[in-house]
Amino acid sequence: MENTVCLFVNKKEVKVEEGCTVEKLLEILGYSPRSSVWVNGNQLYLRDYSHTVMREQDQVKIIRILGGG
Repeated sequence: MENTVCLFVNKKEVKVEEGCTVEKLLEILGYSPRSSVWVNGNQLYLRDYSHTVMREQDQVKIIRILGGG
């Protein structure tokens, strides 16, 4: 990857292409697109995943949603 940004996902360093959105990040890392995501302490709405762009040194927390019954 030529132009990359370094961010932290669940406290682990991850490098992604510049311009990577939350939606793409979830896909790359194998998470469900319906996972709960926080960026720099702010929870995002699902509708914002496709246009929220990852920036250098972002702190991302991803939580898998589990169903039950």
